[in-house]
Amino acid sequence: MLPCQSTCINYQPGCHKNCLKWKLFLDEQELLRKSKKEYLKYYNTRCNMEIHSLLALQPRSYSR
Repeated sequence: MLPCQSTCINYQPGCHKNCLKWKLFLDEQELLRKSKKEYLKYYNTRCNMEIHSLLALQPRSYSR
């Protein structure tokens, strides 16, 4: 179901393909997705570096 279907007075089946409001909504969603993806990428890298540095501090036992 399209989000505008219940609120748009000009709604007709298939009208979202030409609707300016719908295209603006999709562009906004794309920017939001990109920002979330960048956020996750940044913090995933930071967390991986932190884990790596903490694991490097742990003592290791070597078998002879």
